[in-house]
Amino acid sequence: MRQTDNHPLPPVGELPALSMGLRGCALEQWLDGPDAFNDQDMRARQLAEKQGLLPEKTADVFACLDEGCAAAQDAADTIAGHLRAHHPDQPLPLQPVNLHQITALIPEDVLILTPAQMSAAGTDWRLVAASLCFPSHWCLAEKMGLSITAIHRPVPGFADRLAAPVNRFFTTMQSGRLSQRLNWSVQTGDKLHAPARPPFDAAARTAEAWEEIIHIRIERQCFYKLPVTGAVIFTIRTSLAPLKRFRQQPGFIEAVLGQADKLTPAFYAYKSLGEVEDGLRVWIDKHLSCPT
Repeated sequence: MRQTDNHPLPPVGELPALSMGLRGCALEQWLDGPDAFNDQDMRARQLAEKQGLLPEKTADVFACLDEGCAAAQDAADTIAGHLRAHHPDQPLPLQPVNLHQITALIPEDVLILTPAQMSAAGTDWRLVAASLCFPSHWCLAEKMGLSITAIHRPVPGFADRLAAPVNRFFTTMQSGRLSQRLNWSVQTGDKLHAPARPPFDAAARTAEAWEEIIHIRIERQCFYKLPVTGAVIFTIRTSLAPLKRFRQQPGFIEAVLGQADKLTPAFYAYKSLGEVEDGLRVWIDKHLSCPT
């Protein structure tokens, strides 16, 4: 991994555990921007993995319901137009492209949602198309066609606290406006394509061993209402770095631990932090007391 050690890191300490945390974003900053950890090799790695996953494991990483076809094409046309306007040096096919083709050219995952039938609780938006090569412990096939509320059923507190605000936000979004949020998690191993959580032996280890195992994962999530169909395109740019990346910035990992300490027991378990917390603390104890 090549990066600048003093590169500004994502503000993990400012991210609440269960909040939309949305802020506006300039449209030119939407797709194919810099990696959150300034890893200059990550984009090439993501595109290479996509070039293998999309043709070879299509059923695992790509899906489009019949009712999502128009929205998927609207998304493909919008992404292609954005790349031509803001990344003119990037080669693109001259002919119209579909969602499967265009998402192979960007590091982001792309999900498309359309409004489901109105109910007494309002509109619950539904996942109708997706190109998802880098899931974090969830399976696309199990989520396709479900509503936002159903998709997030495993997330503690989502149905009570966030389902209504998220659906309301999607419904009232203006076409052409871009919003973004950050999400953080901790995982073992360096897999970008991680639909299942691998078994892990949380035996005591040295700081040097832990820093190879534990990885910090940041997702930059963007929301944009498509101009033709009114569907919402939800893009996810994943950044992943091992603890050793932060030897000269151990305060970042201390901030991650600080956020973990604020979680409810249910949310702490949902993020599976119990298996890595000891490792984070062993590593912090070494690198905050003896910086390298």
